[in-house]
Amino acid sequence: MTCDEARFVKTALSLFCVTAFCLASPAMAQEESLSSAAENSVPNEQLRKELAVLQSNPDEASDSCVNAMKELHATQAKIAEIEDKSTSPDMTVAKDVLESDFESAIEMCGPDARRVCSSESHPSDKLAKACAVLKADSD
Repeated sequence: MTCDEARFVKTALSLFCVTAFCLASPAMAQEESLSSAAENSVPNEQLRKELAVLQSNPDEASDSCVNAMKELHATQAKIAEIEDKSTSPDMTVAKDVLESDFESAIEMCGPDARRVCSSESHPSDKLAKACAVLKADSD
């Protein structure tokens, strides 16, 4: 990845964070769908908290975090396609990949979020709240 690409991806992280978890898929409306279940999962909630912190300063997201988010988003897109073919045998594999992608994104983005929280001497109200939520879960 070139420096320009990395800068673009990091700058777009705030928008990406919002869209990565809000796939505009008809399958999202079904309670029993895989992507809907992932939306309500504990790892998804943890990742949302980390990304809420990183949205305040997208440049603080490491390349590994950005890449993990790209992988997660790609898996979510594949799942949306698979869900349209509800008889697909790939759903079990897709579920395992999605769980792994969430864990990887949490592992890659968590340290970045905690670094932002510990380094901001005068955080905005939004960032302070996001850091407080993130810290409360790690205690």
